[in-house]
Amino acid sequence: MRIAVAGFMHETNTFAEHHTPLSDFERSGGFPGLMTGQKVIDTLRTAGVGTGGFIAAAEAAGDVELVPLLWTFPQPSGTIEQSAFETVVGMLLERLREAGPLDGLLLELHGAMVTEKYPDAEGELLRRIREIVGPELPIIATLDLHANISPEMVERTTTLLGYDTYPHVDALERGQEALELMRRTCLGEIRPTAALAQIPMLIAAPRQCTLLSPMQDLMAVVHEREQQPGILTITFSGGFAFADTPVTGASMVVTTDNAPELAAETARELATTVWDRREEFRLTLTPVREAIDWALAKGGPVILADGSDNPGGGTPCDGTVMLQEMVEADVPNSTVCLIVDPEAVAEAWEAGVGQTLTLTLGGKTDKFHGAPLTLTGTVRLLSDGNYVNEGPMFTGLPIARGRTVVFVVGGVEVILAERRAQPYDAQALRSLGIEPTERLLIGLKSAVHFRAHYGPMAKRIFDLATPGIHNPDVTQYTYHHLRHPIWPLDED
Repeated sequence: MRIAVAGFMHETNTFAEHHTPLSDFERSGGFPGLMTGQKVIDTLRTAGVGTGGFIAAAEAAGDVELVPLLWTFPQPSGTIEQSAFETVVGMLLERLREAGPLDGLLLELHGAMVTEKYPDAEGELLRRIREIVGPELPIIATLDLHANISPEMVERTTTLLGYDTYPHVDALERGQEALELMRRTCLGEIRPTAALAQIPMLIAAPRQCTLLSPMQDLMAVVHEREQQPGILTITFSGGFAFADTPVTGASMVVTTDNAPELAAETARELATTVWDRREEFRLTLTPVREAIDWALAKGGPVILADGSDNPGGGTPCDGTVMLQEMVEADVPNSTVCLIVDPEAVAEAWEAGVGQTLTLTLGGKTDKFHGAPLTLTGTVRLLSDGNYVNEGPMFTGLPIARGRTVVFVVGGVEVILAERRAQPYDAQALRSLGIEPTERLLIGLKSAVHFRAHYGPMAKRIFDLATPGIHNPDVTQYTYHHLRHPIWPLDED
């Protein structure tokens, strides 16, 4: 059987000041850039992403010919320029038309993509795909756990498969599951029927972590229900609260084998179970100085999670609040990863290793993440910024931060880079000669993903109360397009 494969992903933070251009998709800001044809297979065959799972399962099955169309996954950022969306979609659809006879289409999507024209960009993408392939061709899509799932996305696919984990360590497995469901569908063994239940909740990013309760408990309930006769798969999405759209929020998608009433009933029941536990999703954030004082008193390694400036949620990754507090507290043996500042990087490269100089760092993109800091320090190391993930999330995926600098200010190592890349993998530090297990404080621009690799190393983890457009406290935002009522904005 011939199965086409495409990946078109973006997590859109509509609160970001700057829109996302086509160049971000072409360069992908850390991940491999826009790829077409056989390069998709060659690059992602060993990568721990959904398409890597498609490839692995197809090769294991032996009776599937994959037809690679396109793959692109830029760093999360602001609303996508309409011209950029049209260009990428045009490339994808052109290759789909040229693919020849197909038995199915596998898509690796995110589920929280927003363009200047389309608040539900995945729904629009799927509408255009259906215009080409017709209503009968099986289409199965994998989604991020932070997908804002719309009725149109469910109606225009055969089924949707979201990650079960946050940190996302199961992307490969979900891709493998999608390929197997596609095979069984094409062979006539099953007839997937999906139902959606949207949950009127905005869940803060740290509270979506599946390593902790209540998400851990609720995922266990989901997995138990998946064993029920007639149910093929269940997706519980926490949603992405930083996309201001009518479909933003948590949701449940249940897929059965030709049992639509069972799908709808199970989705409603599970959605109610989540809603009934909503008070457990309330969030506590810690002031930076309080977390620093704890580490100075108790020792480390202690992780400071600056989720408000998490590039994995669309921020500029040049916030300075956490760094300023660490420098002012004169903390020893500590690291901040990372500050994106091409200007400062260029100055450090021009000065060279071992040179002492004064740099103005960060705070140059917008007004939400702190003011620029003028600091004097020493250039310890210069790097091309490239590494390959070795931890459990997106294992084997190459990361390119551009030119990267280790700039030491007192007892704080500040990692400066030209491009945004969330430091969820310990190779973000180890590739620069920094061993995280030997540090007192590690300040990471990440909300939750870091827990997969750094978590076992940490004596304690603090979710910081810092400003930014990925602030975990969703009550701090002014929404214009959100549906209401929705918790916790509407308590009644």
